[in-house]
Amino acid sequence: MDSKVHKFIDSLHASEYRCALALTGAGSRVLSWLLEVPGSSRTLIEATVPYSKESLSDFLGEHPDASVSMKTAQYMAQKAFCKAKFLVSDQAPIIGLGCSATIATDREKKGAHRAYISIVSNKGLKNWNLEFKKGLLSRSQEEESVSRAVLYAISDTINVQPKLNIELGEGAKLEYLELDYGVSRVVDRADYIHVDVENPIDGENKIDPKAILSGSFDPLHSGHTSLLKAAKDFLKTEVIFELSMANVDKPDLSIEEANIRINQIFGRFPIITTRADTFNKKAKLFPGCVFVVGFDTALRIIDPKYYEHNVDNMINQLTEIKESKCSFLIAARYIDGSLLTVKDLKVPKMFDDMFDELPVELFREDISSTEIRVNSLDKEY
Repeated sequence: MDSKVHKFIDSLHASEYRCALALTGAGSRVLSWLLEVPGSSRTLIEATVPYSKESLSDFLGEHPDASVSMKTAQYMAQKAFCKAKFLVSDQAPIIGLGCSATIATDREKKGAHRAYISIVSNKGLKNWNLEFKKGLLSRSQEEESVSRAVLYAISDTINVQPKLNIELGEGAKLEYLELDYGVSRVVDRADYIHVDVENPIDGENKIDPKAILSGSFDPLHSGHTSLLKAAKDFLKTEVIFELSMANVDKPDLSIEEANIRINQIFGRFPIITTRADTFNKKAKLFPGCVFVVGFDTALRIIDPKYYEHNVDNMINQLTEIKESKCSFLIAARYIDGSLLTVKDLKVPKMFDDMFDELPVELFREDISSTEIRVNSLDKEY
C-alpha cells in the first residue's frame, strides 16, 4: 500500500462514514488495505465476496443475467446498502458498494477485462466502468487497479480530505457513468415515466397498464415481488410497480432517493414513476386499471382520516375512481393472529363492486416494509 492510499484510508477511518462492500471477480485487495490501517472497525460494517456463481446468486436472491455487468454491480451495492442500514442503528452516513469484475486469469478470455463499480448512498447512486487493454497488465496488476478504482469511487462519493487521485495501470480507463431513470422529467412536467431506458414513455405518449402495484419500496422485499406474481397469476395480465414521488403523509422523494428505489426494481420488474399521491389521481392517469393493494392500504382507502376527516371528500374521491372504471384487488393479511380479508373491510355499499379479493391461497401479507427495516425475518434486502 502506498502512502497516498494509506493517508486517504486513515482519513476515512477518522470520518463518520460507514461502509459495506460486496465484491466479486476482483477488488478484494481494498479489503486488506482497509484492515491494515488502524481504525477499520469504525468504517467497515461488512464485506462480502460472493465469488462463485452460486454464491453470487445466493447473495442477490436471484440468478443475475450476467455475473459481470453494471446491473449486477448496482444490485450488489443496493443489497450492501440495505444490509448496512439494517445493521447500523445510529445516524452515520452509509455507503453500499458493489463491484462486479472479470480480470486476467490462467486462460485467455473472449471478452474484455473490466470492472463495474456502483455506490449507493443517501445522496443517490453513482457508477463507474473500468476497462483494461488485454495483454498489457498481469492479473496482479489488474487486481491492483480494480482495488484502486474501488477506493477512488469511495473517495469521489464522500466528503473526506485528502481526495484520492486515480492511478491505474497502463491502458486502463475509468469512466464515470451518469444514471438517469427519467425521474427529473416527472418532477419537471411529465405525469408519469415508464422507466425503460431503451424505450422511455411518459405522459405525452400514453401507456395503458391493466394492473398496478404501488409502493414506497423502502426497501423492495419479497412481499412486493410475491404479491406482484400472485396478482399477475390471478388477473392473467402484467402487473406494473408504481413509485410516486409525492406522498400524502410523508415528504416528497428526492430525485436521488427515487433513483435508489427504482434501481432495486429496474431490469427485474416493470415500473412506472408518477407524481400521483392518491388513488383518484392514479385513476385519472390510468383509467380502467386494477390497483393491487395490501389490507393495510385498503383500510386507509376507506378511512375518512386520510381525507382530512371528511366523509364527503372520501366519497367524492372514491366516486372519481369508480367513474374511471378502476378497482382494487385486496391481499389478505394476518394481524394479531387473525386473517383479515376484503370481507372485513367496511366498504360503503355504493363501492362494493370496486373491491375484489386476491385468493388467500395465492398470497397473504404477513410483513411490511417497516417491519423488514426493524427485524431480520425477511432477508430480501
